[in-house]
Amino acid sequence: MKTLLQCINDLIDNISVTDRQEENIKGSVSNLTGYLKDTKSDLFVHDVFTNGSYERDTIIRPLNDIDLFAVLKKDEWKDEYGNLPNPQSVLSKFKNYLNSLTDYKDKVKQDRPCVTIHLSDKQFDVLPSFEELGGGYSIPNYDLKSWTYSYPEQLTTNLDNSNRNRNYKLKPLIKAIKYWNRENNKLIPSYHIEEVAISIFSYTSFNNYEEAIRLWFNNASMYLLSDKFKSNEEYTAATNKINKVKEKLNEAKKLYDDNKEAEAIKIWKAIFDKEFITADINEAKNFSKSLSDGTMKIGGTGILSTTVGSAVPASKGFFGEEKK
Repeated sequence: MKTLLQCINDLIDNISVTDRQEENIKGSVSNLTGYLKDTKSDLFVHDVFTNGSYERDTIIRPLNDIDLFAVLKKDEWKDEYGNLPNPQSVLSKFKNYLNSLTDYKDKVKQDRPCVTIHLSDKQFDVLPSFEELGGGYSIPNYDLKSWTYSYPEQLTTNLDNSNRNRNYKLKPLIKAIKYWNRENNKLIPSYHIEEVAISIFSYTSFNNYEEAIRLWFNNASMYLLSDKFKSNEEYTAATNKINKVKEKLNEAKKLYDDNKEAEAIKIWKAIFDKEFITADINEAKNFSKSLSDGTMKIGGTGILSTTVGSAVPASKGFFGEEKK
């Protein structure tokens, strides 16, 4: 069986974007950028840049929420009094244009405060924006009636700096937390997971991903900000869930320190579920055969092995898939 640290490392590998997917995303971004900047679109887009999890290299599989900022020419959108248009009218124009294209026909919808394109293997969120003097961008407010300020490049810079200071292991840690978050109905805004990680690990180091993930859950509730959530109920639900996981991970750490690694792995498996693989299929088949021939052994830590430990009596039970 794999060790706990191997299981955690494999979890991160399993949810990370592959090189092939990366190339596929780049091609799709280039294609979409060309459409958005096309003068025939009547959208007056002068720049497009990726942001969010993809830009910050914390995106996980499957490929949802690849964010694109479409920076608009402000003078072309202002009315005669110098006012910006209603965000809803801008989003509607984006949606109608993209839906008119063969590549995106019937794949576009508005998902406030952006326009979302659902492709077979990925999803893009296109956010219209206006660049502001002094830095930052005006983007549609959640109410779709006004514009609000955003500083997307600042989080990218902060995360890059923190990741470098933690030996480039902070972003992989964040991927694991984002996976847990996605499997729990996206309790926490994705970008806020990154902000919390930056705050926690500004002055705290870690030796491995087990320690890092445990530290995130142990400290997250102190750094979660209620105004990052849509409601106080959602904030409270997220805090409660985090605290429950914190208790479980601390219980697993105690078991691990007491040389009960197999029991610790069970707790991690319950938390991270399907992508937390404790053994590969070939190893499972070998173990099944060893149990049948009586060559399986169990070590002092509770870990099964075919080489060291006390012998496990042979079993003639069935370990394969049930035939129907």
